[in-house]
Amino acid sequence: MSSKVFCIGFNKTGTSSMHQLFLELGLRSFHGYYSHIPVTDPLYAAFQCFSDGNEHDFALLDRSFPGSRFILTTRRLDDWLASRIRHVEHRRSIGATGPMREEYEAGPRQALRRWIACRQDYHQRVRRHFAGRDTDLLVIDICGGAADENLARILAFLGYAPRPGLVLPHENPREGRGALPSGPVRSRAEVRAEVEQALRDCGLTAEAGASVFP
Repeated sequence: MSSKVFCIGFNKTGTSSMHQLFLELGLRSFHGYYSHIPVTDPLYAAFQCFSDGNEHDFALLDRSFPGSRFILTTRRLDDWLASRIRHVEHRRSIGATGPMREEYEAGPRQALRRWIACRQDYHQRVRRHFAGRDTDLLVIDICGGAADENLARILAFLGYAPRPGLVLPHENPREGRGALPSGPVRSRAEVRAEVEQALRDCGLTAEAGASVFP
């Protein structure tokens, strides 16, 4: 495959799984926040596939690397918010910092409202930019649905024939891989209650919470 592939979904949407799949396909894949790296950086010449991060300047990437493929990984809004909260709590429990933790701890309800608004706006901008370009953009929820169907969609989008024995990797199935928490982590029910409150704060229904795109 000669064209580049950019995963432009938010973190906590299966970007680690996409990175692992690229590697299993024999592609040179970079997994890390790359949205701040200038398009003139040698990194882009060294790799074929890119994943992880938050809001990407997909329009700039589209102009700078003609013929590239873009994959918007996404998932249910409520599950995505819950995953972010658990990520923050895990980082707190092991004493790790980071901008997402700092934002959340400065004001949890405000942070959740902003995450919802940012995601909705970002998804709409992606939709507008790639309107009528189904061969250039794949929107996929690899955290939900049948793994074999998701894999088939990804392979077809990238121009690969089905590969017997290949499975869609499931990286980071839960927070805390590789580290044990040293502090309290709330139950899933408590996190879910916080997510439901955030949806109400934004005037969203449970049905909206189950939406994948936007």
